[in-house]
Amino acid sequence: MSRISSKTIFLGIVGLASFAYAKSGWGEACSQANSHLDSDTWALDSDCDATTYCADNSTCAYRGCRKDIYPFGYNGVAFDQLPALCPLGQFCPDEGDRCLDQVPVGGSCQKDRDDECAPPPDWNDLNGYLNVNGTVCLNFVCQYANVTLGLQCILENTPYTGYLDSGAQYAFVISRDNCANGLYCDGTAMQCMKDKAFGAACTGNKECLSYNCGSDHKCGRAADEPIHPGTYAYVLVGLGITILILSVMISLWFVHRRSRKENQIKLEQYYNEQIAYRQSIMSMSHAKNSLLSLPPNTSADQARRSIFADPDDGFASAHDLSVPNIRRDSSAAWSDAAASDSEILLNGERNGESSAGPRYRG
Repeated sequence: MSRISSKTIFLGIVGLASFAYAKSGWGEACSQANSHLDSDTWALDSDCDATTYCADNSTCAYRGCRKDIYPFGYNGVAFDQLPALCPLGQFCPDEGDRCLDQVPVGGSCQKDRDDECAPPPDWNDLNGYLNVNGTVCLNFVCQYANVTLGLQCILENTPYTGYLDSGAQYAFVISRDNCANGLYCDGTAMQCMKDKAFGAACTGNKECLSYNCGSDHKCGRAADEPIHPGTYAYVLVGLGITILILSVMISLWFVHRRSRKENQIKLEQYYNEQIAYRQSIMSMSHAKNSLLSLPPNTSADQARRSIFADPDDGFASAHDLSVPNIRRDSSAAWSDAAASDSEILLNGERNGESSAGPRYRG
């Protein structure tokens, strides 16, 4: 008989524990007696999963309403398929079974569900970030947040468990009261006191106007308070933007100048080549005219000397017919009179015909 390893036994225990604590789905059995508030989060915990609640017939049923715009546990569900939000004057309880009418002051409410309480007539004056429409749910009873300075107040302290990045736990307390805006309920005197300004000594967040008591036990800035940088910051940012713009413009100017020089060199090379071709054609025209002007019985040696002879012989020398390296801007200064000798005669002119016809430049 094979021996069962301790690892197999451990995995089996973990699997059974997971099965035992698995939440029930729609239509499965549940017990309302098992519904309770979680000791860490104070959220309602039941036998059913996040999309169902334990109905009176001890089975899990689909929720009929929701209190949040994007409720927990509905991943992959289309927005129009979510349970409906409750209309004004009603609320969706933690169970999520159906919408109920808001509870008047003094009535029972669920943990931290200020929205379950009906607002007072002057709710607009009492409304604040520590209450909902001027009402608070303290110790499961609806109260108005309207107690003024020096009067007796109701206090509720709720401990929560937090976790650090390392996994270590720590406890912190959330203190709530029914004092009016700008006041807090002192835990010793049980009277409403005035909130403390920035930098004042404090023992809890509720004592500060910013609702932020720092680790140095002094009131700090509010979490949503905007940061106002000094004038130097605006000056540095402006200088940085100006330097950046100037750097981009100067860089573009250098790039453009380099490209312009390259194009200038290409154009000069092109015009120099064209001028060289023109001079070559002119040399060929002079050579042909020289040959045509020789007597009929001239030998080949004399014909060559007619082109490459010394100036004393009456012919143009090779030095006179060399091709100059003329720049493009100098070619524009040529006049028609100076360049008339570069004209190429048409066939008709070569045969002695009239030169009144059109002429073309080489």
